[in-house]
Amino acid sequence: MALLTSLRSPFEKLGQNSKVSIIRVAAMDRPHGEMRLVQFGPFEANFTTGELRKHGIRLKLQDQPLQILKMLLARPGELVTREEIRQNLWPSGTFVDFDNGLNAAVNRLREALSDSAENAKFIETLPRRGYRFVGVLEGAVPAHVQMPQSADSISGVGEKAAQARPWWHRKTVVVSTGVVVVVLLVLLTSFAVLRGQHRVIDSVAILPFVNATPDAGEEYLSEGITESVTNSLSQLPNLRVVAWTTMSRYKGKEAEFQKIGKDLRVRAVLSGKLLQRGDTLIVEAELVDVANSSELWGGQYRHKMADAFALQEDLSSEISERLRIRLTAEEKQRLSKRFTESAEAYQSYLKGLYFWNKWTEDGVRKSIDYFQQAIHADPNYALAYAGLANSYISMGDFGVGLQLPKEANSAAEEAARKALSSDETLAAGHAALAMSRFRCDGEWRGVESEFKRAIELNPGSATTHHWYSHYLLALGRKEEAIAEGERAYDLSPVDPEMGVHMQFLYLFLHRYDDVIEQGRKTLELDPNFSETHFMNGQAYELEHRYKAARSELQAAADLSGRRSMIVASLGHLLAVSGDRRGAKKILAELEALSRRRYVPSFEKALVNVGLGDNEEALRNLEKAYQEGSHWMFTLQLDARLDPLRSDARFQDLLRRIDLPD
Repeated sequence: MALLTSLRSPFEKLGQNSKVSIIRVAAMDRPHGEMRLVQFGPFEANFTTGELRKHGIRLKLQDQPLQILKMLLARPGELVTREEIRQNLWPSGTFVDFDNGLNAAVNRLREALSDSAENAKFIETLPRRGYRFVGVLEGAVPAHVQMPQSADSISGVGEKAAQARPWWHRKTVVVSTGVVVVVLLVLLTSFAVLRGQHRVIDSVAILPFVNATPDAGEEYLSEGITESVTNSLSQLPNLRVVAWTTMSRYKGKEAEFQKIGKDLRVRAVLSGKLLQRGDTLIVEAELVDVANSSELWGGQYRHKMADAFALQEDLSSEISERLRIRLTAEEKQRLSKRFTESAEAYQSYLKGLYFWNKWTEDGVRKSIDYFQQAIHADPNYALAYAGLANSYISMGDFGVGLQLPKEANSAAEEAARKALSSDETLAAGHAALAMSRFRCDGEWRGVESEFKRAIELNPGSATTHHWYSHYLLALGRKEEAIAEGERAYDLSPVDPEMGVHMQFLYLFLHRYDDVIEQGRKTLELDPNFSETHFMNGQAYELEHRYKAARSELQAAADLSGRRSMIVASLGHLLAVSGDRRGAKKILAELEALSRRRYVPSFEKALVNVGLGDNEEALRNLEKAYQEGSHWMFTLQLDARLDPLRSDARFQDLLRRIDLPD
């Protein structure tokens, strides 16, 4: 009775949850055999089926690394010695180089978990001794654990000693052990219940704040603060924050938290609205656990209009605390960092972000004006310089194409360098410098360190992973390019732009079935997204399915307002499928457009090569090289240019671009 009383007191504090604990113990206190299912971070290990999944996607992992993971999860936080692993995975009589075999298996496991020995999030090395699991487990894992045992451990002295005891002593031991097991299960299950109430949230989506001010012109403020908070939190290495490009698609829609959580594979959703009372801005925010739509936290913040940037700082700090993320001193400093003290500069910066995100010709031009206004108000405003660099990259981008790429990217590089001279730790500055140098000055083999520095400072930036994948593709590092593309896609899973980006990678790796399959998924999200139809059309053409290709490219041209690159690709298709008259009409359309604005010479070359006019195609490709066209980096990969490959002038172009074989 005394034992029961002593056990009861800790659980009386749990109130009704103590009943839940007892029920769970009853359910778990059954013969259960081996450990079955364990969740940690974004991973789920199923030892019944022998699978490791990340966000529901199965990862390739061999049996030995999986068995090592099983041993580590069986004793979280404890040392599992190298000798224990050897006995269980390489028993006596097995002839193998154990040290190399173990190191290789652990390295494969770390690679699957995106972990490293230097900065261990899950698997910690204890030199010359063994390994330890240091991640956070979901639930009371030990209730299902049986540590793999060697033959030696289930026989010998212990067994003989048990046989030597009287039968009544053995029964007492069994009963006592049963009580201890029940007590441990109650403790562990209750701990799981408590952790369920205060669990660490490792993923979050931030919905666009509703503009509840009386002035619709303040839309830039609600969107800008939302994006700034998103970008700030994405710097945290142990938190997956869905990119703003995805979340902006939820603007003005009814918030169904559980559906958003399922679609985006997140554990929590933040929603809020922005109000204005005189010269005071008010943000009301709510953080919701999508598992049961329960509120984790709700709060209100008030600041003067002149101190709007303080809203971003307060929200970022509050959210990280409510998500129960353990921050280093450096991470806390990043979240609270104020890049300017000028309210005028901050508001101009937010307006620049607002227009840049529209991704239209007019929007990009306006974003440059506002970023320059922010810099005029504060000449040391690093974020504004980074925003300006991104706008110039867009000006010369093959998606917008408003300016000669060489000129646009030179201006972008200058702005990025100024951003980093004001703040060397600005991830956006390193990313912009990497992209502008990659596209501009030909020194693109030396820019990888800038990409890696940007990712180190902000691992949650979908844009940086997206850009880095283009760089890797140009270098011929195909698997790495796909991996970076998938990281960008994971951070922005329902953004059609990221779906198109995956199609782009597949297209130039000649994986045409994957292009079309990804296009099918993306069109389910947005059937009118022109870029998806554009990629589909190119894949169909290269599979010689000309009727389907024409339908897709025509739809893409119409939906895009006849964007010149799409029109040029349609011209190439018409030519190779036998409609030479249609192709020549498109070539005339591009020539007429070039008298009003810049039209990349690469686009004209596409139609030329389709018509079999290789001389004119090569002249236009030379012009494209002089313009600094980004498409030069796809020359080695673009199957539409195959008729030119044997020409010495084409090979000379490849040599000057210095692309790998």
